[in-house]
Amino acid sequence: MRIKAVVHNTNIRGCESRKNQKGEPYLLVRFEDETGAAHELVDKDMDRQQYYVRGTDMDLVIDIDQGRKFTSIRIIDAQEIK
Repeated sequence: MRIKAVVHNTNIRGCESRKNQKGEPYLLVRFEDETGAAHELVDKDMDRQQYYVRGTDMDLVIDIDQGRKFTSIRIIDAQEIK
């Protein structure tokens, strides 16, 4: 099962570039939700790194892929709230 959802009103706390076991780069995005709880999600689009600036408020579009053995959640789009 695959679901697309939006996480509204997040506050970006930081972003870190990393590589997976195959050597492919990805971003680890840290953010707080509306309640102030801290979370981390993966974004495979390295071009969005410039938008993940500490203190920026954003809506994050996420992809939830529930497989037989595991569930993956990743960012597929991000829009700054102005």
